[in-house]
Amino acid sequence: MEVTVQYTGQLAGIAGISEERVSMGGDAVLRDLVEHLCEKHGPAYADLVVNGEGRIRPSTLVILDGEQAIGDSSQLPLENGQTVLLMTPIAGG
Repeated sequence: MEVTVQYTGQLAGIAGISEERVSMGGDAVLRDLVEHLCEKHGPAYADLVVNGEGRIRPSTLVILDGEQAIGDSSQLPLENGQTVLLMTPIAGG
């Protein structure tokens, strides 16, 4: 299965891209994808997306095909062709 991952802000800066296609196993869940991305993009990326226990931070917005995932989204199954947008909090004023 292949999903498209989109990034904004700090995640795009760390990854060096705003979008990438990722191949995953057919029974992959969101946590599998996040673990793969953290390994690929390194500790600075992981620090923004997951907490010390390896769980997706509550402050990380996960948008699946245009719909925000609510609650613990880590076990949401991924679907072939799906678009996953990961966003970290935006600060400023």
